[in-house]
Amino acid sequence: MESSAAARHERERAFHNEAFSAGTRNQVSKFYQVIGACRAGFEALLAPGSPGQTALEYGCGPGRYASYLAARYGSVFAIDISEVAIQQAREDASRRGLHNVRCEVMDAEALQFDNATFDLICGVAILHHLDLDKAFAEIARTLKPSGRAVFMEPLGHNPLINWYRRRTPHLRTPDEHPLLIRDLQLANRYFRRVEHQFYTLHCLLAVPALGWPGFAHLLRALEATDRVLFRLLPAARKYAWQVITVLSEPVAAESRNPKR
Repeated sequence: MESSAAARHERERAFHNEAFSAGTRNQVSKFYQVIGACRAGFEALLAPGSPGQTALEYGCGPGRYASYLAARYGSVFAIDISEVAIQQAREDASRRGLHNVRCEVMDAEALQFDNATFDLICGVAILHHLDLDKAFAEIARTLKPSGRAVFMEPLGHNPLINWYRRRTPHLRTPDEHPLLIRDLQLANRYFRRVEHQFYTLHCLLAVPALGWPGFAHLLRALEATDRVLFRLLPAARKYAWQVITVLSEPVAAESRNPKR
């Protein structure tokens, strides 16, 4: 089991070192231009912070949110399994003069931090690369009782999105697993309070209109359609592309229910 985990970690490390060196993820950047509402919702949940608080960007890549957090929290840590990503994150923090940001190569399933270290733990598209039991356990361990963890992740139920994923295997690792509803439910074992917000279903229809004069108006209309649909028809939520998950009130290891 340990050797299997080590092999998975090495595949993830090698893939992301190559991806961040070559910029291959830029091939799908057009799709991410339709998730503005989700991104805004995610960022709103990261604030406010305070100079006396500590934040962790979990699976930071080249430092996606380090500067955003640095302006709101007294101390910011950023970790990733990719050495290339961490080097890029350090260079970016240096260029921006972010003296309260520390970037480290680290296994997200075995964090090198003390218990109850962080007021905020956040990440984008990281959980679906991990063993969720190990990840949730480490997040719960290092989160303060009063803290919260906020993640933006892809979901894996939409047949059309899954068709595209099958057509483009070179854009993702063999071990990643867009989250299913049962994965979201697993968080309840580690946190007493678990909340989800679902985004981006009809919004994908705006992708062909990128660059058109009416793109912004079309996207807002589709965002409104998604909000109404998800409110009136909860069963449709699992077919969204993105979910924001907010975790708080971590459960101590000795108090958790046994795994099923």
